[in-house]
Amino acid sequence: MVANIKSFYKGQTIFKEGQPSNVAYMIKKGSVNICKNINNKKIILAKLREGEIFGEMGVINKSQRTADAEAAEYCDLVILTEQLLSSLLNQCPRTIQFLTKLLIRRLQKADTMVPEKGHKSTFLSICRILDLEFRNHINMPQKDARKVANHGLGVNVNHFSKVVKDIILSTDLEIEDVLNRLSKLNIVELTSLKSSKTFSEKYVKINTPDNFIQVAESLHSELQKTDFSLTSELQYVDIPTFANYVEAEPEVIYKKIGNQDIPETLFFFHKTRAFAWADEQGRDFFKKVQKKKKKPEDFEDVNDIVFLDNATLKEVFGKLGYYKIGVLLAIAEEHAKSKITANLSKKIAAAIEEESGGRHVSDAEAEDVQMELIEMIKESKGSVA
Repeated sequence: MVANIKSFYKGQTIFKEGQPSNVAYMIKKGSVNICKNINNKKIILAKLREGEIFGEMGVINKSQRTADAEAAEYCDLVILTEQLLSSLLNQCPRTIQFLTKLLIRRLQKADTMVPEKGHKSTFLSICRILDLEFRNHINMPQKDARKVANHGLGVNVNHFSKVVKDIILSTDLEIEDVLNRLSKLNIVELTSLKSSKTFSEKYVKINTPDNFIQVAESLHSELQKTDFSLTSELQYVDIPTFANYVEAEPEVIYKKIGNQDIPETLFFFHKTRAFAWADEQGRDFFKKVQKKKKKPEDFEDVNDIVFLDNATLKEVFGKLGYYKIGVLLAIAEEHAKSKITANLSKKIAAAIEEESGGRHVSDAEAEDVQMELIEMIKESKGSVA
């Protein structure tokens, strides 16, 4: 059977909170943001990448969407119908079917108890979700547990984080903070295993499941008395949340870090200092990245033409042709677009801009045209080896 694939452009809505959950999706290409609108401000809960599945909880439990989903970039999504998900679930033993549906109902109930504007109960919300996940994990039939990698080490932390972010306003750093606090007090056991990709897979195991929630509630009370910052008031904020605060795309923040435009002392973003520093810079600072000057031999893509002299660029455009210039306009960032149009006659620039405005350019075509452009530039400047 051929997979049913639907494509979305960057920023396009996949589904909205409150809509019926008719289908789930698996990301074949690109990435997706899961968001909530809090006080008329978009908060990114999670950024999902290739191979990840989202929207499945509502389909299995026949409930409404609990958050928005939008394309973080151009993406291809495999549509997973209710029939397909039910078929996959029905292949599991009855115990797993029951526990899965029970877990979803309980998580959705927990979601209704979490206020829209986060507060210190986020700590307990994460603990309650951990309790449910771990109970589901240890109650798995032995024959199914043998199929789960490192089952004896506990719940996979990456999987747990995804579940948490599916239902409450939380970040990876908040979840990590909770787990680290519990680990230091020997309430849970955290185990790290280095994977073949040099990254560590983490697992969490509750040491005393029977009284875990009571212990977590007591810890929460003590933390409040000693005025420690709890999860919703963490001193650290992740990059997507910071990007949302300064009204920019996360990719711009990453580029500014790479260019060392953001001080190293702010890496991982201490919330109070980072937001104060951002306010001093002003919002315009975060709209674009000022590229470091490059030599033609170091050019990587069309955006590097901002460092090229106009005479050479006009010479190259004369050889490249209008169609390929249109491709470059469709994929270039604003500063590079301005450079392109400035080196064309107004009439030609207007015609190419109009023609390329709604054009979808495949990754392969974009790569080919950019490589041809860079090779022409190098040849013109005598940089070809």
